[in-house]
Amino acid sequence: MIELSALLWVMAIFFAIIGFLRGWTKEIVSTAGIILGLFALFQFDTLIRGTLLANVGRDQVFIVQAGLFIIIVYFAYQTRALYGNERGPGRDALQESVLGGFLGFLNGYLIWGSIWYFLDINEYPLAPYVIAPAPGSPSDQARSLLPLVVLGGGVTGSGDLLAIAVIVLFIVVLIMI
Repeated sequence: MIELSALLWVMAIFFAIIGFLRGWTKEIVSTAGIILGLFALFQFDTLIRGTLLANVGRDQVFIVQAGLFIIIVYFAYQTRALYGNERGPGRDALQESVLGGFLGFLNGYLIWGSIWYFLDINEYPLAPYVIAPAPGSPSDQARSLLPLVVLGGGVTGSGDLLAIAVIVLFIVVLIMI
């Protein structure tokens, strides 16, 4: 079995490669879409899990949450370059690619970390295939580093840092356009 924390870093590296190939301008728009999607899912968590899916099993709640998030991520990655096919002013191809790699790494962390968070708050409903981390394992220690725990404060958090991230990315994207 592979640790969930190892899978988190493998996915982050995989998305870093994708970001390196796509470039910075496409990745920043994807990052903004992912953060906005996380913000929406975090703010409407009580509505989704507490009201709409209150009488549904945890496995189906996880599938709905992860499915909504994957749809958001899919459409966040369906972007055109803000500058067309040309590079931004004053930026060469290597710089564009390296910055894209860093943002791709962040996107991979946000995507897989959020799916892991949905697994965690739903008490690992895919039990025969994905089980809860053993106490004291690297994955158990990494649960406090999941994106919605860090940015939102967990299930009972206020989400202030997530709201600030949405505002900052919105301003960055507006400046780029």
